[in-house]
Amino acid sequence: MRSVALILALLAAAPALAQQAPASPALPTLSPQDRDRADALLIEALAHLLADRRKEAAPLLRDAIAIAAPPGDNAALQGDGRFDVFKRWIDARTAAMEARDYAGFAYWAWLIAADRLLAVADSRGISGADPITAETFDDIYYMAYGYALAGDAARFRQFAAPILAAPRPDAEIAFAKDIAQRSMSMRNWGGERKPMAEALATLALSVFDRPGGRAAEPVRSLWNLVGSMRRTSGDIAGARAAYAKARVPGAPLDDAEIALMFDAGETDAAIAAVRARFKLAPTAPLSLAATDALIEIGGQTGGGQTGTIAIYRIAYDSYRRLLKPGDRKLESAGSVLARAYLDSGDPGASEAVLIPLLASAEKRWGPESNGAIDYAVALATAIERQSRYGEAELIYRRVWDLSVKYDSYDSTDSNDSFAGIARTLIARGMQGDALAFTADGIARVRKAQDVNGWRRMYYLLTRAMVLETAGQLADAESLVREAVALGDPDDKLNVAAGFNDPNIDSRDRLAALLEKQGKAAEAEPIRRLILRSIEKQDMIPWEGEVRGEALLALATNLTLQGKAEGSDLFSARVAASSRIYGADSPQLLDVAEPYARALLRSGRAGAALTPARIALAARTSARFTGDAARASASDIALGRKRTEAARLMVEAAWKASR
Repeated sequence: MRSVALILALLAAAPALAQQAPASPALPTLSPQDRDRADALLIEALAHLLADRRKEAAPLLRDAIAIAAPPGDNAALQGDGRFDVFKRWIDARTAAMEARDYAGFAYWAWLIAADRLLAVADSRGISGADPITAETFDDIYYMAYGYALAGDAARFRQFAAPILAAPRPDAEIAFAKDIAQRSMSMRNWGGERKPMAEALATLALSVFDRPGGRAAEPVRSLWNLVGSMRRTSGDIAGARAAYAKARVPGAPLDDAEIALMFDAGETDAAIAAVRARFKLAPTAPLSLAATDALIEIGGQTGGGQTGTIAIYRIAYDSYRRLLKPGDRKLESAGSVLARAYLDSGDPGASEAVLIPLLASAEKRWGPESNGAIDYAVALATAIERQSRYGEAELIYRRVWDLSVKYDSYDSTDSNDSFAGIARTLIARGMQGDALAFTADGIARVRKAQDVNGWRRMYYLLTRAMVLETAGQLADAESLVREAVALGDPDDKLNVAAGFNDPNIDSRDRLAALLEKQGKAAEAEPIRRLILRSIEKQDMIPWEGEVRGEALLALATNLTLQGKAEGSDLFSARVAASSRIYGADSPQLLDVAEPYARALLRSGRAGAALTPARIALAARTSARFTGDAARASASDIALGRKRTEAARLMVEAAWKASR
């Protein structure tokens, strides 16, 4: 397990990554001695309340609040102003969280917890003495959460200590459950706080996963969460250890553990576990129920396409044996497998799966059916990825011709085929044909009445791409601005998590065109808007590809302008990628190559040498070598990228020497 010190450093550093947020309320000046004394009083009172000794707790809580509360609030608490003071504390706690001022949040949560416990100790309930239950201490759990976010593990542990020592187990269970739920919520919905989820879970485990611990179920939930996070980061061994701790002793492997075996390439062992679950003989073919379970396990894979491909290849073959052509389960498994092959850089394997799926759809529904058209576009994409542009264009044309035939352009397939034809023409150097085709297509789309705004935006972006390739940058910019105008205004921009979003894509294209025309300063506000909009969407992880690309695009823009902030962003990403993934990783390449190119474009060839060297070293490392005797399309593409990296290095060195 990573050290708690490192985890706390990550927790403390995370707020620095955030964009500007509303100001947090100012905190009163409190000396370290007063703070420690107030903590000691609250902790002592907490121990008394856990034992239902209210009389002993009440004076301790009053003294604690008197020490810690802002000047003037103590007097108001004794009179008619108590409600106003308490409301102000609640508002301040909320504002501090919104401002990501976690130390401030913990302070206001401390006061609120102390005052609410004093109400219990004083029996100020409406119908007499409030019963003391695990929920009585909810505000203590919330306050401890704030200390964890602020990186203050010592205070988290101090307030956990009396709860762990109490004879009653319910508070410990409730505390652990509260933190486990917050860790999972942060992981799923935490926005910029997502990277802090593992740190919070790890700290919680260091407190609750102990000899004699009484929160077994929340601890298992925390280990499951840690396993999921480690799995998706590619840490197979760490995920396996976490899942083992999450499992009830003696219980069989669950879906997540079997999925992890597929991710690790242990396909035979994973299939054996599935067979054992359904009491099948070691060499027996999978039953329909076992195959269905395999698909469920597929939903637990992560950290790349390895596990997904292994699972769906077996499931697809099993369904072909068990089901009739056209069965929905069979079609769905084939579609997922084809997409996984494509995403993993193996379009040839994707093509092999899609051909029979397309033939089956055409036979059952006809070549003009929606099902057949979907497979046709997917097949064309797989063929295009193999640089067989003429073949791909023929299939794209078949789909586009149906759109023209029925004068219907409001579908994803129409849009995709339009863009596919444009790309294949450009790839073959047929620029004039691409210009003519997209001009005709745009005229048809403009005339059509039933094309929705988002789809119109993508049609315009395709035409703009062709104009840009032809060097007609002003005309391309005009079309992109038209696309932007069709979408949401800047102040209403809301990124659609998990989907292509023309509001973002059109602005990204506009910024790129401005940068290409030497107008990086004009593009900078657009780049910042895109990044800010992405970071506001809680469903988009900060460590993910979407935000990463937007951050690198902003770094490129700032570097083109010669601003130090651009180099700082790139340098921080280079350092982080090297530290986390290694100096020869593909994650590092994603940063080093655009950094070197931005420096070259800005005329700083000497500075470009360092990131260019990093890119070349990574491209030629052992992690990127393949079996030459079994070279695939992705191997060939990788070889081209090595050549590009070498060319980049030579270009930087040559320009730097002039």
